Amino acid sequence: MSLLRRGVEARAGVNYYANTYNPLNTLYGQTSLFSSAGERVDEVTALGIAAVLSCVSLLADSVATMPLAATLAQSDGSKLRVDVPEILADPSPGETNRFELIHSTMVSLALHGNAYLLISRDSKGRPIGMLPLHPYQMNVMPDKNYNGRAYLHLGNPIPREDMLHIRWFTPPQSLVGISPLLQQRTIVGLGLAMDKYLAQWYGEGGTPSGVLETDKPLTSEAARNLRETWEASQRKHRRPAVLSDGLKWRPVSVSAVDMEFNATRDNVIADIGRIFRIPSHLLGTKGDGQTYANVEQGSINFLTYTLAPWITRLEIAFSTLIPDPNLNVHFDSSSLLRLDALTKANVDKINMSIGLTNPNEARIRDGHDPYAEGDKFVQVFQGAAVDPAPVGTEPVAVPGG
Repeated sequence: MSLLRRGVEARAGVNYYANTYNPLNTLYGQTSLFSSAGERVDEVTALGIAAVLSCVSLLADSVATMPLAATLAQSDGSKLRVDVPEILADPSPGETNRFELIHSTMVSLALHGNAYLLISRDSKGRPIGMLPLHPYQMNVMPDKNYNGRAYLHLGNPIPREDMLHIRWFTPPQSLVGISPLLQQRTIVGLGLAMDKYLAQWYGEGGTPSGVLETDKPLTSEAARNLRETWEASQRKHRRPAVLSDGLKWRPVSVSAVDMEFNATRDNVIADIGRIFRIPSHLLGTKGDGQTYANVEQGSINFLTYTLAPWITRLEIAFSTLIPDPNLNVHFDSSSLLRLDALTKANVDKINMSIGLTNPNEARIRDGHDPYAEGDKFVQVFQGAAVDPAPVGTEPVAVPGG
């Protein structure tokens, strides 16, 4: 059943999609601004910059490809791994799957600083589905008591309990998160202006590759014949040129101003990376010192300083949808920590030697078939194979221990 059809069962009298004729700029104010460079900065224009598209897609792809896991807290403090709730495993059958939901949520957060998820509920008020809404279609205002938020989607009110609002950088008492695009419109607008200038420079072709010079006066016809003769003999042939009557060839090289333009453009790309806290080696910028030896540390830094805050926001928000307070959801980020073969083998060896994992768990993770007796755990001392004790029971004594 689709999310919209589920919503009919829950709230048949509410129409979230009416009054779509209202202009967005009247309902919600400015959705874009002009930068100091004279360029209009909004979602569409900003994604036209390769660095912005790369940063946003990297954040969204990295988080959306992480597996979701759920754990249930036990009375003794331990955590039992359970199936992910259906509302997160399949948020809207036939409309939006888990990957698309998380991906669009991350895109909204990275571009606009806010993500809005419409929650659909069954007749008993339990959440059964989610649908992402575009930030340009949302209006957030203080509620009638001025102690919370009230939401409008295309001019229509949405009950507070049916809106999951995830915010990025949010100043105290602010109703919405700061939009990275509008807050950093100066640097984004500069990138747009430089890309446009470069495209026009190549498109119009105002600078030739070289000049034929002579001190003798030339008529228009003579100059045209000389140019056509030069192109016919030299273009795509690169033959030795023979010049006479004081004729000289002077190539046009890149000027110092053009070189400075390239350096400034590299700095703009680096600044865009800083906005989204993307390491330079992931953007392919110049001066990157990343080597094979520190790829692992680079992945750890990317996870710790870039992705972790985004992941935490989503984990807290998604956990509020689950009625059971002892059930929590989290992202499994282990897939991002890529290790070389030797380091990975040593880590697996240590984990198995202390009883943290068993051989079959490592084999299944790496795509290999399990083998008989591979489910047994090994204690710290070498060669003593034991089965893990059930939760709440006394440890089993091992002979020779």
